[in-house]
Amino acid sequence: MPYYFVCDGGGSKTESLLFDESGRILASAQGRGANALFLPPEQAGRRVLDQMRDTLKTAGLSAGQLHTVALFIPGFRPCEAMVRAALPPQVNLRLEGDDRNAFYGALGSGRGIAVLSGTGSFAIGRGRSGAFAKAGGWGPVMGDEGSGYHIGSLCLHWLGRLADEGRPGSVLEKLVLEHLGKADLMELRSEVSSAGFDRAAVAELCRVTAEAARRGDATARMILETAASELARLAACVAKKLDDPALPVVLIGGVSKAGPALTVPFCRQVKALLPEADCRPPADTPVIGAVLCVLQENAGVDIDDPALLKRIRKEAGGNL
Repeated sequence: MPYYFVCDGGGSKTESLLFDESGRILASAQGRGANALFLPPEQAGRRVLDQMRDTLKTAGLSAGQLHTVALFIPGFRPCEAMVRAALPPQVNLRLEGDDRNAFYGALGSGRGIAVLSGTGSFAIGRGRSGAFAKAGGWGPVMGDEGSGYHIGSLCLHWLGRLADEGRPGSVLEKLVLEHLGKADLMELRSEVSSAGFDRAAVAELCRVTAEAARRGDATARMILETAASELARLAACVAKKLDDPALPVVLIGGVSKAGPALTVPFCRQVKALLPEADCRPPADTPVIGAVLCVLQENAGVDIDDPALLKRIRKEAGGNL
């Protein structure tokens, strides 16, 4: 029987699952991030190989029994030679970013639109024809509207604007100053202008904005509504490319945890742009999405079988 190893690697954590062609989960592993955009390639590759060896040992298997190793890790291409050298030549090595497995995990199937908003943002969908389409993912200079970085940038913009208009002292301002340990907006301006205040630091202000919105800050709520509209627009762009306006739409990623101040206007805007679409909560995690992706695309398994999905979710949850 062929066996499959998948790995979902981000900047902060990496999760792996080993399973067979029936979707039975045999072993799992977790560890620190393996995103090679933020780590030396050798270090990122070593973390993934260690997880693969751990899962094989747990399952009592050898690398030669693997059919496919599928790694859903951004920026992992420089590690390809290292991983390839550790595998027998007959093993299929598949390298992907984090969009394909995020799609399958969000929908729990092979059809629909997943809108991902983290530090950046993009949407990916698959329609009746089986073809994929994407929108967004252009980075902070060309796009990333609705992302954590975009929300953080809008937060800083509006703090300066409110001060210019003689309206300082908002809940949003108070929380941002507390978050960064600054006494006033002049200290804040010096901080955000420094070389150390990078894209991740700006994106971190998304969480502060979400908290201000929960406390009723009108500016924070307006910022999140702006982001929600941009994310809904990405979904509409994908639906247009696929010529399928009735696809289910799911919002995922760290920014989706901002709460109702973001998710409610997002679904409202999706319905306004795509009246036939169904706005849903996420079905599964990205690592389960990796399993579903490989089962459908590499093993030819019907992943829309409810019994299969139920078992994968149960066994993956137990292992992780």
